[in-house]
Amino acid sequence: MYKISNKNPEIEGKSKKIFKLEEETYFMCFKPHLRSITSKREENIEGTEHQRLLANMYFMNLLEFNGIKTQIKNDKIQNIDNEEGILVKKVRTIPIEFICRYYAAGSIVRLYPSLVKEGQKFKRPLYKFDLKQDIKIAGVDDPTLNENYIVGLEILTEEEFKNAKDILKNVGEIIKKELSKANMKLIDMKIELGFDNDNQIVVIDEISQDCIRANDKETGMSLTKDSFRQLKSDKEVLNAYIEFNNRLGIKQV
Repeated sequence: MYKISNKNPEIEGKSKKIFKLEEETYFMCFKPHLRSITSKREENIEGTEHQRLLANMYFMNLLEFNGIKTQIKNDKIQNIDNEEGILVKKVRTIPIEFICRYYAAGSIVRLYPSLVKEGQKFKRPLYKFDLKQDIKIAGVDDPTLNENYIVGLEILTEEEFKNAKDILKNVGEIIKKELSKANMKLIDMKIELGFDNDNQIVVIDEISQDCIRANDKETGMSLTKDSFRQLKSDKEVLNAYIEFNNRLGIKQV
């Protein structure tokens, strides 16, 4: 039986902590932290971490069912020493956020107002690749990379980049269809990828309300992190996260 009560996290950020259990096994826990640079809002909203954990387990299992490899080691949430989380495999993280956009929202509207309008549907998904880099390093949060930079700076080989882009496309389509069945519209989302011990690219980290922008199809009401960016109350944000899970049929445990 695993124990973490006397262990310090191997990795700890504002929204997660990860404990090493064995050489190839880690325990990933979520924290109730939310941040929006554009809205200049940063706080903890208790309960959002549990809803993210439920959603993440759901989506990772969905991807596995559809033949896309992920970091998870089993299909259930674990409880270790009163901490709930997910057992995950050891991976080598690719320092890129892989983003797919189906509708115009957020930074693409702010940066390219002469090209796009809020809510505009793209004829084909737009893919974006951002370096995972803290704003403190160069004054820019997660600067955008193009394919030449990714391959030229040897972050990925051409073949690896093509594989990563195919995974991004497939994950986006799977989740878009799943949300559509629950009367939600996927606006955009981001995933993270890494290499497992077989040097295969797998989906890692988190797919949840925090990295998906999704709205009710009829009302346009945000059911994900945009509710936080829109400066809604803590209760409204938590309720949006709960409603997102309820629509997908995720059992509240």
